[in-house]
Amino acid sequence: MPVKVIDHGLDKMVRRADALHGSGVKAGILAGSGSQDGVDMVDIAVYNELGTAKIPARPFMGDAAQKYRRDIGTVMDHLARKVEDGADPDAALQTLGQWYQGRQQAHIRSGEFKPNAPATIKKKGSSVPLVDKGRLVNSVRYEVVKR
Repeated sequence: MPVKVIDHGLDKMVRRADALHGSGVKAGILAGSGSQDGVDMVDIAVYNELGTAKIPARPFMGDAAQKYRRDIGTVMDHLARKVEDGADPDAALQTLGQWYQGRQQAHIRSGEFKPNAPATIKKKGSSVPLVDKGRLVNSVRYEVVKR
């Protein structure tokens, strides 16, 4: 007697979920983000994230990742469920990238970092760390990475 398999859409749902396997989103100051006064934006980001002899560490990338850690997990779970329900995997990854890019930029703009030195404030005309002409914050991007 032949066996009739009824999967109630499980096979299709597994294929959709598998479409996300090995894919992800990179976010931050990515290669090719431009330069400021002849210095690559990636270098400027590293100098500020880790600090130098003249620049105190202002870990805007690490702090944001920690600050939004739970939210990142929640958004990823939500988007994975949408993909399981039929949403386009690429669109879900784009949504995740856009969401985190916005969080990273908001964190930079918050100014929740070691204050600028008086000489820096005088030179920049601003007391907000990491924000001068907006080049760093506007260089935050995301990239969808496919397997």
